[in-house]
Amino acid sequence: MTKIKKALLSKSLFRQCYIICLFCCNVSYVHYPAYGFMALMMIWGAFLVVYNEITRRTSLKTRYGFWLIAFMASSLITLLINVLHNAWFNLGILLHLSICFFIFYSVHTEKQNNFRRELFNISRIIIFATTILGFVGLTCLILGVQFEFMSVKFIIYENRFTGLFVNPNQLGFAAVVAMFCCHLMIKQDFVRDSGCRRISRIWIAACLSINSISLLLSDSNGAVILLIAYTFFFFIYKMFGTESSFNTKQILIRSASCLLAGVVIVSSVFLLRRVCQLGISQMIRTNQSITTPVDIQPDGTKEDIPTFGHENPNLDSGRFKLWQQGGEMFLKHPVFGVGKGNIDYYGKEMFEDGVKFSKRYGDLAIFLVDFHNGYLTVLVCAGLVGFILLGIFLVRFFASTTRHVLRDESLHQKAFPCLFSFLWAYMVYSLVEVTLLFNFMFAVVFFWLILGYTSCYLTKNMPDHPVDHVTIFGKQFRKTLF
Repeated sequence: MTKIKKALLSKSLFRQCYIICLFCCNVSYVHYPAYGFMALMMIWGAFLVVYNEITRRTSLKTRYGFWLIAFMASSLITLLINVLHNAWFNLGILLHLSICFFIFYSVHTEKQNNFRRELFNISRIIIFATTILGFVGLTCLILGVQFEFMSVKFIIYENRFTGLFVNPNQLGFAAVVAMFCCHLMIKQDFVRDSGCRRISRIWIAACLSINSISLLLSDSNGAVILLIAYTFFFFIYKMFGTESSFNTKQILIRSASCLLAGVVIVSSVFLLRRVCQLGISQMIRTNQSITTPVDIQPDGTKEDIPTFGHENPNLDSGRFKLWQQGGEMFLKHPVFGVGKGNIDYYGKEMFEDGVKFSKRYGDLAIFLVDFHNGYLTVLVCAGLVGFILLGIFLVRFFASTTRHVLRDESLHQKAFPCLFSFLWAYMVYSLVEVTLLFNFMFAVVFFWLILGYTSCYLTKNMPDHPVDHVTIFGKQFRKTLF
């Protein structure tokens, strides 16, 4: 009984189970039971949030937690204003926010937790899972195995490779996350401090190779942007974070080098993607011509060889229309927003066909409708008040992280710059994808997980200093709360 109680009270165990459950929600057919299991996980999460707040005052110990508490209060006001519409779902969103803020991000408040081991365990599972899923998916692709069952298009979705994932964009994000995890695994300090046995280099090489091909064939522009941005920001760290001072000439030369590197990285990745798509498409065509030497299948239909490009020729893939609708919805409800659960409701009121793409979601529109821009979604759902509060938190956090990573030369061979680069890349990625907050998704919660581990490095790797306090209404609060 004691072991069960200890497990139920373990935030570390919850984080690992929760993030892996969310990962499984992206895998074809596994996602059905995974979403059912998520309901139990939410109950567990609610218990942990309340228990730790009562016993440990977690929110008051969280770094810059005041702004997160204020954001939660603002979201509650939004819920009350729109209480007549989808109140239960919006209440679930509040629970989701509290889990992200005070279980995932607040990991730095847990003094006895080995956060490196926790991150190592999660990274190891992601590396193994994406490598196996990617291998099976690519094998099915080469053998021509593709079908649609229970509303899931297996292997190919609208001419794009999905592998064993539900959606090509989810495949793309998982592939980039796997590459990021591989980067962590080659950092000797990270493996040593985690106290775990290192992963074989063969597994790391296989993971990088398979996920690179999967990413290129998914044709996910957002995921490619995430990878490019990650590489670019890590290069910036290499240019400016390995020394403590520069003269004007060095700053100009290194800045020019960063710009040149950005151009080379972007052009190389998109060229490689095109070559990979053409090569795999030709391989499939050649393989099928061996078994069926003509372009006509036995059932009389023409061969359907995927080219792995978007069927929609527009560069924005419909995002411009979404962003326009999001802007109009914000202008109508500018202060506290409409709440995530009401995007579809107000979209049907304001626009003749509702929010773009909402019809394809059917009855799930209340859960899935989004503006494919994390910042715009926060602005519409939480209004200007919530957007400013969250913005202050992110600015404070990123300013502190950047200042630390660029001043501390001892971080050169450590994992901290990898986390730093991923977070900045994610902020760029958020311009074009479903991110940041208001979705029960692996891509959202993983951001808050990495945010929490980065904060652990900030609070546990920096020298100890006396804790400053501020006095408000006669009570003292930690200065780091603000």
